Parts: sequence; structure tokens; C-alpha cells
Amino acid sequence: MLVPALTSALALGAFGATGAEARPGPAPAVQTDQWGAPYALTDGTTIQTLIDTRTAKDGTVVALWSRLAANRSQRDLLVAVRSAGTTKWGPVRTLASSTYDTSSPVDAHLLAASDGSVTVAWVDVAATGAVLRTSALPAGATSWSSPVQIAAADRIQDIRLAGTPSGRTVVVWAHSVDPRYEVYAAERTGASGAWSAPARLDNTAAGAQDGYPQVAVAADGSVSVVWTEYGPAGAAFKSAEQGASATAWSAPHDTFGQPVPAGEARLTAAPGGALALTWLAGGALKYAQRPAASGGWGPVETAARTDAFGDAVPSALTGPDGDVTLVWSDYQSGTDGFWIRTATRAAATGTWAPVQTLSTQYAGMTGFGADIAADGTVQAGWSQPADDGNSTRFVVASRMGGVWSTPKELSANTSGYARGGMSVGGPAGRPTALWEDPTGTYTTRLMTATTAPGPATWRDYNGDGRGDLLALTPGGTLTIRTGNGSGDVTPGPSAPGWPTTSRYVPAGDLTNDGNNDLLVRDASGQLTRYDGAVNKPFAPGGPHLGLGGGWNAFDQLTVPGDLTGDGRPDLIARTASGDLYMYADNGAGQFRDPVRIGFGWGIYDTVIGAGDLNGDGYGDLLARDTAGVLWRYDGNGQGTFGDRVRLGAGWGIYNALAGVGDITGDGKPDLVARDSDGGLWRYPGNGAGAYTDRVRIGGGWQMYQGLY
Repeated sequence: MLVPALTSALALGAFGATGAEARPGPAPAVQTDQWGAPYALTDGTTIQTLIDTRTAKDGTVVALWSRLAANRSQRDLLVAVRSAGTTKWGPVRTLASSTYDTSSPVDAHLLAASDGSVTVAWVDVAATGAVLRTSALPAGATSWSSPVQIAAADRIQDIRLAGTPSGRTVVVWAHSVDPRYEVYAAERTGASGAWSAPARLDNTAAGAQDGYPQVAVAADGSVSVVWTEYGPAGAAFKSAEQGASATAWSAPHDTFGQPVPAGEARLTAAPGGALALTWLAGGALKYAQRPAASGGWGPVETAARTDAFGDAVPSALTGPDGDVTLVWSDYQSGTDGFWIRTATRAAATGTWAPVQTLSTQYAGMTGFGADIAADGTVQAGWSQPADDGNSTRFVVASRMGGVWSTPKELSANTSGYARGGMSVGGPAGRPTALWEDPTGTYTTRLMTATTAPGPATWRDYNGDGRGDLLALTPGGTLTIRTGNGSGDVTPGPSAPGWPTTSRYVPAGDLTNDGNNDLLVRDASGQLTRYDGAVNKPFAPGGPHLGLGGGWNAFDQLTVPGDLTGDGRPDLIARTASGDLYMYADNGAGQFRDPVRIGFGWGIYDTVIGAGDLNGDGYGDLLARDTAGVLWRYDGNGQGTFGDRVRLGAGWGIYNALAGVGDITGDGKPDLVARDSDGGLWRYPGNGAGAYTDRVRIGGGWQMYQGLY
């Protein structure tokens, strides 16, 4: 949720069989639920401005932003969806385009409803006036609906959306009727339903203005709207309600039973059904709560006081225990600018803890993001200067068990400002950050990052934590033979239609979504990444991404695991002349430019990635020479390998070798080998870089053209 601001080369000769013992680096720490590498959601040739980001109940994430042409000639409203259970975003869709008054920001709002649908509402502005439109993406759909007009007026602003448990969507806005603004609402049932005619909610007399409407849905499905009325006597809060099964709105009335200092506010619904209202007034951050079992609002509380607040009003983030956390920016005398602050209200005592400063540098008044997971974990993101003082970075922090983490930088731009938002949700409560990253003096790109669901087990395709084998038949059926933990590989999911002229390379988790992926090089030299999913086969028409051509320059392709120490799998490629190249994973499901790391590798007829054989945290490589001797090369975490280690002779009897990961259940990667009679053998890994005595798994494996 965005809270916007309003105003190196190694020769084979170095790997001698009698050379020094390999010297691996220290094993990198492997931690789950850590932030993955950020990647670009858009290009950097235009000006991208994030409007909002939301996470639905099932974990689907939606981002809404505007794109302004570098010459300011056109502004587009864009939306993208990241399906639940993945880190990959779907295609960017254009909802609206305008060439009128492109210097003004787009007024829009986003709703990810509990039924899985997504709705966007926005204002189209032209010389003739303003039009409020909406578009919806029903649950399970891939196409957005055509825009629907809700209302038209000279001016429309302050759009807000909310959804009820029954699938009803409500939109509210401020609507100009010169010389005043009035508050309106419209509703529909279901993502494909028709919108009702706009209903006026206020009864403001001449000389007063209504604005900043907020809408929230209580646990019983009733809808509440709160807005600010500016009259001769000052500002006051007004409200209207609609029951869960009602079709009419209540008459407008004072929100509180007694006058309170009012201003622009934020209305939110708490997990237990209570409503919370926050606003800035008189140098104080105010808070009030309407309990779920009560029709009236409780007393107005002061959460914090300061000399000046930033322009963004914080929303109340309420946890399952009723504790409320606020995150905001403010200025205090004696400091050098605006900083990100926070305070938490304990439900048990009804008191606010002392204000805490989150940012470690001046944070400015630009937009920041904060959201809360179902378990009460709060995630916040904001911009602050880097330690070098030459740029501004987007940083994140989380509050767990009442304690805030140390801020972590996500962006690494070298100049300009970064600003963004944060969204949390889904069954796992994972946060997603999006932010604007400068690419030039007047251009930006939209970056995104999320926490990983934990590293995928090496070569595990069905989610049971054991390694698996890929097998291709002469007819083109690719089967996952699943490791059973007892050293066998049993039939699993399969898909037909694969070319038998292609090379298949198990690739590890390239996309950082917790699933192992597959690389396929076709006969023309095109390399394609196929994205894995738990216990599902790789199919020719499944989710994939082309990685370019020219890959037939290599006669060996393999992924040993992480070679560079960043926790991501890297690709090894050998040319026919024996040069060895390393393609490092770039963190976005593709590879960086190749680095030549060796020559003279033409003495080997087979080069395969074996996983981490010696337990140092880095991927290792196996190579069989033409005399049938098998060698191991230990990855050193720096993108290269240590001296080769001889594992034994006699390996020329096998026509297929595959480093399948752990199929015995002991946590050590194993090797399978097929002999010329079709017998399949298992070589259990010993965790120290070698294998124990072979064990026959079974016969008849000549039925497969290739094992990977």
C-alpha cells in the first residue's frame, strides 16, 4: 500500500590431478523469508509513477501506476498482476491514455477484493470536464473489462474503493457542483455487475465544501463512509452508512457526538470488525476507533505530536490482537528534515508507546508505504539518502514481536530519488515492495522485490524435498522421475510434445519463486527458460521466457548450483574448442554477460552440474574425460572452480550421467548413471565430495533417449 505525498580466466592446466586441494570459501548463510533480488517491472525510457499496490487474500499482487512520456506528450494508466504463489508478474495492461494536462497526477484507486477480483477506478480529465471510470479483472480472468463510466462533472477527485464479503464493491468520490464539492457513492454486485446510479451522501448547504471521502467495510458487511466538511465554523467529520443487506444510505450525520478538530483522514477496517480513523490536526496525529459491537466512535486519542507532519496521512495498521501501529513522516525541531516515525497502541491498555524513529537518514516528504500481515507483522518502506550521500535509496523494515528490524536497502540507484510502496497479504503474509528508480535526469523505471518462500531443494520438482530425475522418451515425452527418499526414482508427471533434438538442462530456481526451472536449447540455438511448478510437468506450452539465440555455439550446458555466492543458480557452457564460460544468474530469471573461466576443457566428453557435493554451499562440477576418468571441480563462490579432484576410473561404461540431488533422504546429493544395457545405477553422495559404492536401481532405462 502506497501512502502518497500530496503537495576472471582459469586454464585447465591449473586443475592438475596432483594439484593442491580445492579451497572453498565459507558457506553462505541460507535464510528463508529474506528479500529476493529486485528487478525491473518496466523499462526506464519514460517517467513511471507508482499509484498503489495491493495484495489479495489469496496472495495475488496488483500494481497500479502511471507512465508519462519523456517529452510529456502523453500519460498512461497501467496495471499489472502477479499471480499468487509466484514472483513473476503478468503482462502490463494499459487502462487509459490521455494527452490532456499530463503534468497533473492521475487520481486513481485500486481494490483487490476477497473474492479474487480486482477493480481500478480513475478519473479521465479533458477540456470538457472529468469522468470517473472503472475496469475490473474478475477472479481467474486474464482480460480486464472495458472501462465503464460512473459519473461526470467539472471536477472529480478523492476516489476510494472498498469491497464487502458478499462481493459488493463500493466507490466514493468528491464531485464538484460549482461552487462546492459534494460526496457521492455508487455500488455494484460482483466484478461483472452493473454499477448503480451515483447517490449523493452529504447534505451540505451553500458556503461549505465536502471532500476526502473514505470508505470501509465492517465484519458484518455494512459499509461506512466518512468525509470532511469545511464550513464557516471550520472542519468537521460527517458520516453515512449502509447496512449489509440495505440498498439505501443513511442520512448524513456528525461522525462524533461532540466537535473534534478535523482534517483529511484515513478510514480502515480492523480484522475483528472495528473501524479506525486517523488524521492530522493542530500538530497532532489523531486516532479514534469504532468497536465492532458498537455503533458509536470511542474517544479521540493523540498518537503523536510534532512540529510539522508530512503531507501523507497514515492508515491504522491493526493486528489480530487489536494492537494498532502507525507509520508516518514528520519534522521535529533540532533535526535536519523529515524522518519516518512509528508508534504502536496496545489494545490491552489503550495507551500509545513512545514514538520511535525508523529512518536512519533524512527521509523527506515523498511517499512511503506500510502494511500489515494477518499475523500482525508490519512492513514499511521509504526513501532515504544512501550512506555515500550521493543518492536516495528505497529501504524496508519490519516489525515482528513488537520489535522493528534494522532498515535494509532494496534499491541501489546511484543518483536521484527513489520512492515507493509496500503491500502485504496472502496466506503466507509475504510483503511486496515497488518503487520508482531513476534511470536518467527525467526518467524512471518501476522496480519490485518480494521475500522468497524459501530456497527450492536442489533438483526437487514435486515439493517433497528430495531430488528428481528428468527423462525424455524417443517420442518426445518429458517425465519427472521423482526421488522417493529410498534411492529410487518413480514415475511422476509427464508431458508430450518435446523435440528430441533439443538439449534439456535442469536449472535450479532461476525465478526465485521456490520452484526449480528448466532450460531448453532447441536445434536452432534458441534458449528458453521453462518455469517450474510444484508436482506439475514441464509442457512445451507452459510458462516460459525466451533467453535469446546463438546458444548452439556450446556443446555442453549445465547448472551446478550457486557459483558466485549470491544463493542463485548459475549456468556453465563449453564451446566445441574447449573454452568454459560462466553465466551468472542476474536475479531476474535470466543471466548476466558470460565470463570466460577456463580453456582446454575439450578433453572431457561429459560435463554435468552435480549440486553441492562437499557441503560448502557452492555448486560443484563433474567432468568425465575420454579415458573414462571422472573428475570433480569444487565451486569456490567466486564464479570459478578449485583444482580438480580425481574420483575414479571406469566411468566410460555409462552413456548417461545425471546429478539428481538427494534421492536417498540423507541430505547429500547423489548421482545416477545408465549403462549400455539400460541398467540404472545410484551413486550415493558422501557429503565430502565423493560417492559411496554404486547400487543398482533397475533395468529397462534404455526406453529413455536422455536422462537429465
